[in-house]
Amino acid sequence: MKLDKKKQQPQQNPKNNTKSSKQQVIQKLPDDMESEIRDCFNFYDPQRSGYINRQNLRSILGNFAFINKTVKDIEEEIHDVVDEQRDSFSLKDVINLIQRRWFENKGRDEEIDEIYELFVKKDRKIGLSEIKNVFAQYLDIQISDSDILEFIQDASKGKDAMTKDDLASKMNYI
Repeated sequence: MKLDKKKQQPQQNPKNNTKSSKQQVIQKLPDDMESEIRDCFNFYDPQRSGYINRQNLRSILGNFAFINKTVKDIEEEIHDVVDEQRDSFSLKDVINLIQRRWFENKGRDEEIDEIYELFVKKDRKIGLSEIKNVFAQYLDIQISDSDILEFIQDASKGKDAMTKDDLASKMNYI
């Protein structure tokens, strides 16, 4: 009788409170996202001391993977990742917090859902008119129909509309 390998492996619990699980990060953030986080960190650390305060940490987290979270929610996640109560945080601390939220606590999934809902209207697919509508409403960018159609066809593998999975894949979320 063969055993199912999936059943043999213990499940990981992101809420496990052991020190080793708090420091464990399963996946790495995309390089461009890490670069943006580094730029934000440097903005709050103009003297390049290598540390920022708690208020600045919350500001950065509020812009990366903690969108629409209360200060209390953010503080709970800080406490889950950083063992001791402290007021200065390194770039590594910031990246670890964002990675945890992004990969373990569904921050990435929530963000792609919000982006998708911005575009979709009636048939739950993103086509030329949906993209043009969002660009006209929120962005001051002129882009040709042919460029938009090329983007859609590339993302949807030749179709004339994208699904949420197509959009997530094109944006490197999956």
